[in-house]
Amino acid sequence: MLKINVTFYYHLIGIIAAGLLFVFSSVVNANDAEQMYTQCATCHGDKGQGNALLKSPALAGLSAEYITRQLNNFSSGVRGSHEKDALGKQMLAISQSLDKNKDVPVLSKYIESLPVANQSQEISGDLKNGSRYYQAKCGACHSGKAEGNPAFKAPKLAGQNIDYLRRQMQNFVSGIRGTHAEDKLGRQMAMMAKTTSGKELEDILHFIAQQK
Repeated sequence: MLKINVTFYYHLIGIIAAGLLFVFSSVVNANDAEQMYTQCATCHGDKGQGNALLKSPALAGLSAEYITRQLNNFSSGVRGSHEKDALGKQMLAISQSLDKNKDVPVLSKYIESLPVANQSQEISGDLKNGSRYYQAKCGACHSGKAEGNPAFKAPKLAGQNIDYLRRQMQNFVSGIRGTHAEDKLGRQMAMMAKTTSGKELEDILHFIAQQK
C-alpha cells in the first residue's frame, strides 16, 4: 500500500495556497490600482497620455520611482505649496488623499505599466542646435535621447507635453518649484534651468519633441 509522506503533503498544500494567495492578491491590487487611477484619468487621460488643454502632463513612460517621489513631494508640501503654483496646489490636495504606504506604491506601479502613446507635437526650432544644447546641459542626467536615467533620478522627457516642460522650466527659474529645503533634486534643476532661455530653450524643447 502506498504510503503518503504527511510532511511533504502539507508542505505541498502550503506552496499551492501561497501561490493562489499571490495570484488573488495580484488581481486585487491590479483592480485597486485601476480604480484608483480613475481619479487621475480625468486630467491625465485614460492611458496617461496627458491633456494639454488642462495643462496636465503625460504620465505614461514615467517610472514608478519617479511617480512615487512626486506624489510624496506633493503630499508633504515639498512641491505644490508655492502661492503661485495653482496647478501644483490641485495635485497637492489630490495626493494627500492617498495612503503613502498602501495607495502610492500600487498606483505608481500601475502608471509605470501604461503603454506610451506616440503623440506628434508641432513645435519649431533648430534641431541641430537643440541637440547640441541638450547634450551639453540636459543629456548628462536625462540621457542622450531624453529617455531618463534612474541612476540620477532623472525622469524621461521624451513624449512629454512640451508646454508642460516649458512651464516647469519657467517654474524652476521663477522659484515656484525647486526652492524647498527638502527638494535636493528640484534645487539642482532650478540651478540648471537658469542656464538656458529664449531661442536656446526652444531649440532644446524642439529636440526633445523629436525623441520617442
